[in-house]
This record gives sequence, C-alpha cells and structure tokens, in this order.
Amino acid sequence: MCGEVKDCCEEGCHYSRLKVASRLSVQVNGQIIFGKGFLFMCQKQLLSCRNFFIALLVLALSLTSVMAEAAQKIQLRAAANVPAADLMADSMKHFLDVLKNKSNGQITYDYFPGGVLGSIREVHESMKGYAIHMFAGTVGDLAPYDKLCDIGNFPYLYTSADEGNKVWEQIGPEFYDDLAKRSGWRVLYTWVGAPRDITAKKPIKTPEDMKGTKIRVPNWPIFITYFKDKLEASPTVVSFGELFSALKTGVVDAQENPVYRNIASGFYDVTPYNIQTHHAFDLNDVHVTEAFWQSLDAETQQLFRDAAKEARAWTLEQSEKKMASSIDEAKAKFGTKFVEPDVAAFQKAAVGLENDYPYLKDMVMKIRALK
Repeated sequence: MCGEVKDCCEEGCHYSRLKVASRLSVQVNGQIIFGKGFLFMCQKQLLSCRNFFIALLVLALSLTSVMAEAAQKIQLRAAANVPAADLMADSMKHFLDVLKNKSNGQITYDYFPGGVLGSIREVHESMKGYAIHMFAGTVGDLAPYDKLCDIGNFPYLYTSADEGNKVWEQIGPEFYDDLAKRSGWRVLYTWVGAPRDITAKKPIKTPEDMKGTKIRVPNWPIFITYFKDKLEASPTVVSFGELFSALKTGVVDAQENPVYRNIASGFYDVTPYNIQTHHAFDLNDVHVTEAFWQSLDAETQQLFRDAAKEARAWTLEQSEKKMASSIDEAKAKFGTKFVEPDVAAFQKAAVGLENDYPYLKDMVMKIRALK
C-alpha cells in the first residue's frame, strides 16, 4: 500500500484515498472491492472493512487446511516377495514414503517385504479380498490374469535397461490402461532394471553346458519354454522365498536373477558362478487391483500418480548406481566368479520363440521396431 492521495470516494468525506495493491477479486454487494493490479480505497473504507479482511484471512487459512486434508485417509498394506535390501522392495518403500508425505500423513502403510505374506499367487488372492492393497513385482507376475503380460518376460527383447525403459515409456500407458480393463489389475509404475544372469554351482559358457541343469525359474511360461525346449535344461518352478534352501539342498543347482538381487538374497553363497547371459531385463512394477483403484477419489488417484512418477525417477537413478557397483560388490563380498558366456549362442537359441506364443507376436514385432 502506498499513500498516493486522491479525491475521496464519498462527497463530504475527509479521509485521504490510498492506492491499494491486490491480486484477489472479491465481490461485496455486487461491487469488486479487491481486484488485480491496483484500486483506490479511502482510509475510512479500509477501517470499515477490517472485519472483512480478518474473515478473508481465516477463510484462506481454512482452505489451506482443507487442501492438506484432501487425500482420503487410507491405511495401506503392501507386500514384496524379495528382501527389503532388494531394489524392487526399496522402490516400493520409497513410493509409500512419498505417498505418506504428499498426503500430509493421510495415507499411512504397513509394509511386508521378503515374501512374509505368502507367494505371489497367495498375495494376489489376498489383494482381491482387500487384505493387501499393493504389490511390488513384475508385469510378468500378472500373466495368469492376462496372457499379454508374458511380454515382460520375453528373452532378449532389449539389449539394455535404458533401451527397455525408452520402449515402455512409449507403449506403456496404453498397454497398462488396456490391462486394467481386461484383467482388473492396475499398474501404477514400471521400470526396466538390471539384466537377469544365471548363477550356478559350475561355470557355464554355452547352451550345450545347460543341458540337464536343474535350474529354478519363476512360474513364467516363456522362461520354462526357453530353458526346457531351447536350452534343454531342467527348469523347476520354486517360490522365491524357498529358493535359497532349494539351492543349498540341491533341489536345484542354478537360478537366474539380477546381480543386485543375488547379493541381497545371498545366492552367491550357494551358487558362486555368475554366468553373464543377460537373457532378460525385468519389467518391474507396483500394482494394485482395479477395484481398489476405483475406490479412490480423483484427488487421491492424482496423488498416487504424482508419487508414482517421483518413485520411478528415484528408482531409475538407484538402478543405474546398483548396476555400476553390484559386480564389484559381489566379488568383494562373496568372491563371485563372473563368467562371460557365448551370449550370441544363447540369443540364437531364443530366435523364433514368439512363434510358440502367437498372442505375443505382434507385441514382440512392435517392440523390436521401436528399438
């Protein structure tokens, strides 16, 4: 406010008129008394409007409070089947923390990594009954509900995590929206992470070395086909929570996962050879049921989207760091022996795999065309 004197607003008024700066526009009795830029009010008017200004301030503070309370009050139960130290689990934890902060504590959570709430199938069943709300896994975990999700497990579809992320940034939004309509599962965010390698109790260099090898694989049809029919190994489905014991007791003699997960799970203690096949890049995700998603109001859904965007950016940064440091960490911590196999031969074994899964053929061609 500055004291630029003008003629008074009322005939016979002895007060000076003052120039008042304002950005609000408020109507009282049909007259704008605040507006953008400047207006002129006499001191008498300002004094008479004191109570109005106080009320306006109280209203502004009240609106701020209401906005802070805009998010629904939600107590989430979230799960992951990998250890807390695994980046997949850590990404979920970061996402939950962002949600809590962005909602000013309206959204809180209980988090259960390490597979303590059961297998992936058991967690999904609990999610359908709202006993669990959110899961950190892979898009491929949703293949039992929508077979197109098998695309997330397709061998040798990308040559790097960066390439995979760029592909899914283009095709992901439409794919995930359609997935929600078809299957009842809503993907909140994804990230293509570190390559999957084989760990074994012996060095392996060629596909021929895989013959007869008892290797644990997830319950992913494409992986079973690749390892059994193309590499002539003996793939066995073992839940992740039982994998260390299965390796230790000889139920299986090999498994395959990213290096950072092998470190977090201690797999190098029982399979000291890391075969750098880079045969797949996980399409990791955080997902909920579509029913849960639709139970959220529009403001809360937007808060979830914002938190997902932030969590994904953080996860990609962490993934880059882990990929750069995990090999040295595995060597230093476990004495892991890294073996460079004939990758071209392992890639050749996967040629034509899409013909065994014709429902994926168009997706495979689309992704290859985008690279």
